[in-house]
Amino acid sequence: MQYTQEEKSMLENVNKIGVEMSSDNINFIFILLSPYMDHLMAFLKRLNSMEMQIVFMKYSGVMKIMKMMEESAQQMEKELGLR
Repeated sequence: MQYTQEEKSMLENVNKIGVEMSSDNINFIFILLSPYMDHLMAFLKRLNSMEMQIVFMKYSGVMKIMKMMEESAQQMEKELGLR
């Protein structure tokens, strides 16, 4: 799998944030992630499932962030009565 130097830098930065984050500062995490989110989502969207697995294995912090985002979205849906 190939990606640009800019994408690698973005993955490394997001990974660092993900590895260092804790659940008690989720709002602050979203502030730290905001410069990367559009680029990260566009990058992940173009990957096939095997490439995505490789990225998540190499950058465990990115996987942690994606899980946290999914859990936050589910919690918000629950609170808003959308489920």
